[in-house]
Amino acid sequence: MTGTTLHVATRDGLTFTEAMESAPDGFALLTTPWRYEIVTTDGARRSTPDGVFEARVFNEHTELRWLNDADSGRTVLLSENPAALPPAFARSEPLEAIGTLRGGYLLWGKAVQASDGWTTLSTEHIGSLRVPGVFGRGHHVALATCEYIARDPEHGNAYIAEERLLSFELSEPLRRENA
Repeated sequence: MTGTTLHVATRDGLTFTEAMESAPDGFALLTTPWRYEIVTTDGARRSTPDGVFEARVFNEHTELRWLNDADSGRTVLLSENPAALPPAFARSEPLEAIGTLRGGYLLWGKAVQASDGWTTLSTEHIGSLRVPGVFGRGHHVALATCEYIARDPEHGNAYIAEERLLSFELSEPLRRENA
């Protein structure tokens, strides 16, 4: 494990549309009371679904988080590159991580169809979800993450101080014999 610095900047009072002006080009996870949607950053900028109350917009290098609070919200940007943070945002103390770990969240369902650079995942009990990337029929997909490990200065315990979304990747669920 090697040391890594994660830079963080925040800004309050931005609408979703205003926050998207600072979003990295990549993909947006949009949460509404009615659905959960994955779109490109450009798609989110062009057509905001009604009722979005939370958004996570990311690429391999930067993540923007936006949480609605009465039609405006709190926006947080995270990146290892300090130049990716807009000057209009307040910079927080950088997180000095002692190391990073790649991880991920296995998404429900299996790939059933791919077209136009997107794959539809489906499962009987949950339904379907389109994710970016082309994944072979029957494969599993995960939302890849980077976890930042910090050390408690008082007691020396290591802990996950932050996590940043990265991409969608091919994944195989752990089987009992591999766990």
